[in-house]
Amino acid sequence: MERGEVWWAQIDEKRPVVLLSGGAGPEFRAMQIVEPATPAQRLGFVLMSGEQAVDADELRRIVKEAGPDPRAIGIEVFFGAEEGLGESGVVRVALPKDGKIFCTWSTTISEEYLIERIGTLSPAKQHELDVALELAGGE
Repeated sequence: MERGEVWWAQIDEKRPVVLLSGGAGPEFRAMQIVEPATPAQRLGFVLMSGEQAVDADELRRIVKEAGPDPRAIGIEVFFGAEEGLGESGVVRVALPKDGKIFCTWSTTISEEYLIERIGTLSPAKQHELDVALELAGGE
């Protein structure tokens, strides 16, 4: 099992995760892949894509335009068929800020809960995820 692989995992139910660590196990760091935020969930939040976060100029522009008022500024790294998923999903993280954080959390998962490998991240998608995690203070 390698970093950047996408797996079906049995957490509370069968859910897709992306591995943040690899190796022989027995445990791995992973992040759950969830549905993209709906317009109602976005209210008060500023969300950018992983592609926007990778572009330093675009990142600065979005953060500057957000000003001091949003509850959180986050990044959604999008995943889909190229990563082995039947439906689009995201890993969502928030940039460090006081107050409520709007994100999916990383977790440690035992190998026994990984059901089936469904794909792997391209180098470009892995880079988006790495940048998002670094900006969120997670890597």
